Amino acid sequence: MRIINKTTHRALVLFKGKYYVVSDNCSETLVFPSDSSGSIIDYCEVGGGRGLSLDEVLEDFYVWD
Repeated sequence: MRIINKTTHRALVLFKGKYYVVSDNCSETLVFPSDSSGSIIDYCEVGGGRGLSLDEVLEDFYVWD
């Protein structure tokens, strides 16, 4: 997993050849498929959950890498 860009509430990551946006709205952090520029291509989340921080979700990528 490689973090391409990260701000306080959003990150763009490259994981196993695919791009994902990890978005934190302060109550839940969700993972969405995206393109290489960080535009979400499908709003059906593929990971994350309520009560999780951006950093906690990013750490989970390392578990699956």
